[in-house]
Amino acid sequence: MIVDIKAKILENRFISGKTWLMRLEAPGIAKYSKPAQFIMVKPTTEESFDPLLRRAFAIADVVGDEVVLYYDIHGRGTKVLSERKSGEYIDVLGPLGKQLFPEDYNSYILVGGGIGFAGLSFLMKYLREKGKKFVSLYGARTKEDLSMIEWIKENGFDVIYYTDDGSFGRKGLITQDLESIIEENPGSALAVCGPTPMMKAVAKIAKQKNVPCYLSLETKMACGIGICIGCVVKDIQSDNYVRVCYEGPVFEASEIEF
Repeated sequence: MIVDIKAKILENRFISGKTWLMRLEAPGIAKYSKPAQFIMVKPTTEESFDPLLRRAFAIADVVGDEVVLYYDIHGRGTKVLSERKSGEYIDVLGPLGKQLFPEDYNSYILVGGGIGFAGLSFLMKYLREKGKKFVSLYGARTKEDLSMIEWIKENGFDVIYYTDDGSFGRKGLITQDLESIIEENPGSALAVCGPTPMMKAVAKIAKQKNVPCYLSLETKMACGIGICIGCVVKDIQSDNYVRVCYEGPVFEASEIEF
């Protein structure tokens, strides 16, 4: 069930790097949210229309009636969002996204890069509740960009960390141990979210190892409900284009060009 509501901002604070955390009181969205779904948030107040369009954010966690977001400041929209205060109300549409991570595997390997880890964190809680086995990899350029370390510790998860500069966890790319991790966890499906180059690298390894690989795509969205046709990727099988917001956001890596 999709709702368009005014959610109360409970918290909006800087975490590290360029990442902020926002907690929203949104029972109508929290109740129906599932892993890999997202919401569209209007950054501005009712008195302002600049920037005009909403921004898409993965639902990183749900705690009771609260929806948790992690977002990076990239432009005017997210800069305005970071200036919103606790106690204010903000326009939110969601939960959105129809095709999610499949549930018919007994074990998973989660691969999250940078802010993309927020597209997998809710899935971690879901898999634990379902008693499924999973291994989680989290990579970024520096420790400052591993903005969800605090959330991971609070929720008691074991995660393998990677940083390009070696400032935290293992030094190097998140893909460097992936082949051996796949071999150590036979029958696992890959669930991936992060920068496009990282997802392409993971998809290439998955193809070589002949394992299923599901990508939660992050792309700019204007509407979030499939009307504007602005977030398409090519469906290889149909030789046509599909909308990330509506037919996705999760796709099997071998089925699309991205």
